[in-house]
Amino acid sequence: MVKERTDPKALGAYLGNNYSQLQGLIKQADTKANIIIALIGAIVSMFFNFLVSESNQLPMWQILVILSLLILSGAYAVSVLYPRTAKPTKKFSLTYFKDAQNVDANLWAKKFLNSNQEELITKDMINNIKAISQILDKKFSRLRMAYMLFALAILIKTIFDIIAWLPY
Repeated sequence: MVKERTDPKALGAYLGNNYSQLQGLIKQADTKANIIIALIGAIVSMFFNFLVSESNQLPMWQILVILSLLILSGAYAVSVLYPRTAKPTKKFSLTYFKDAQNVDANLWAKKFLNSNQEELITKDMINNIKAISQILDKKFSRLRMAYMLFALAILIKTIFDIIAWLPY
């Protein structure tokens, strides 16, 4: 049985689409992290106004617990925004900047012209997609932690407020 060749246009569209979706997910993670940072800033600002008011009935340890959780959540959100890169693959690549900056142009051109170009381009794109996927995995795991800590801080603050307002 003769193996059919993959249509280069279909392969290019598939890999290009995958790459674009991953780039969109990076933007989405960064946007969500920015939203959490803005919310934390607003809540901490209101929290400090509450601290100096006469209606503050929370003990200092409760305030420190809530602020600590908010600060940790903010730190995780900021770490999502911090640019991270996967390690260089040590392979010929023009699509992944960590590899492309060290490519010998003459050597790459010879290798490209003397090989199956479709296979070389496909492997290059797949390596780049893999590197971006590793970055995304780190971003979303840190974003998940930021969300959990933020939600925990809000939940604990609500519980502390309910307990403080209960009549004894």
